[in-house]
Amino acid sequence: MKRLGNLFFVGARTALGSNAIETALLMRTGATAIGAAPLAGEDAHTSVTMAFDRTLSPLVFGDERMELLLGAALLELEAAVRAAPKTIRLRDLKLRAAIALPEVAHEREQTLLKTRLTALLRNALGDVDVRFSPPNGSGGGAGLGALLEDALAALAARRVDALIVGGVHSDYDPARIQSLISAGRLFSLDNLDAVLPGEAAALTLIARADFDAQVGLEPTLGIYGLGGATGQISPNNDQSVYADTALSSAIEQATQTLADELKVGFAITDVGTEIHRSRELYAAITRTESQFMAPFSIDSPAQRIGSLGAASLPLGLVLAADMFRRGYAPSPFGLLLGGSDSGERAAILVGS
Repeated sequence: MKRLGNLFFVGARTALGSNAIETALLMRTGATAIGAAPLAGEDAHTSVTMAFDRTLSPLVFGDERMELLLGAALLELEAAVRAAPKTIRLRDLKLRAAIALPEVAHEREQTLLKTRLTALLRNALGDVDVRFSPPNGSGGGAGLGALLEDALAALAARRVDALIVGGVHSDYDPARIQSLISAGRLFSLDNLDAVLPGEAAALTLIARADFDAQVGLEPTLGIYGLGGATGQISPNNDQSVYADTALSSAIEQATQTLADELKVGFAITDVGTEIHRSRELYAAITRTESQFMAPFSIDSPAQRIGSLGAASLPLGLVLAADMFRRGYAPSPFGLLLGGSDSGERAAILVGS
């Protein structure tokens, strides 16, 4: 099977761990990172239950906080590159950065965030071509899908030497919490079918197979297929999760490169604590069951470390890379699944 891209280095920052290694290890043990955040809930006397990075100042939120999260992930990725057997300088490479951003109602809401993150990446990596989601979509959990497809095409055409692929998300923001409250979607003991807020950032370096000669390392995973579709499921409507086929369509597209005798053995999803997303997931797996082996493993990190939003698929790449590198992946192939409130769904087929 032909690989669309090869993952060599990773970096992450989550509410569970200060880097990719800690996060992967603690996720494997079943640890959670949920607590009371110093943000006002529905009234001044109610705190917000969420997963958040306690090493950051409680007074930092919004764009500034997401810049710090992505910056921490970038530092880890840079350190991994410097530790490679063969030394390379990222500044000497022609790079494209594909960064998924949180889902917003208007493009102008992300202007400052894009400016901050572009400066962060260019200060570290040089004259990198920085592209953000949504190019033509709504961002969020599925935001990396179309962005990654275009980036991998540029890599295959040798228009770039390597890709910096990632995403960032943070619900640690009074405005974000208030929007969830207004929509009746903020998780609490009295409202379990809701969004459990969280935050995370993840970055990966993806290149062609011949990149191993430059760094003296073999890739930890390969990307074999991509899929995407837009449906009608939204927290704002009553669309039946059993009738909508966007997620199953994305799975079918991503797995169409698999030979008949090969099956998918695990999935890492962005499904959190909202029931309609869980029902949609199992309906989609039922429709596409011929693509899966038995037993089949499903992991949904957002149920333990809060909503991951635009960081869900990038963090899925980080976690899958650790699974393959350390030998505890339950099968040679897995799926990464993401979805946005707008109805977009994305799937990435990864393998050893």
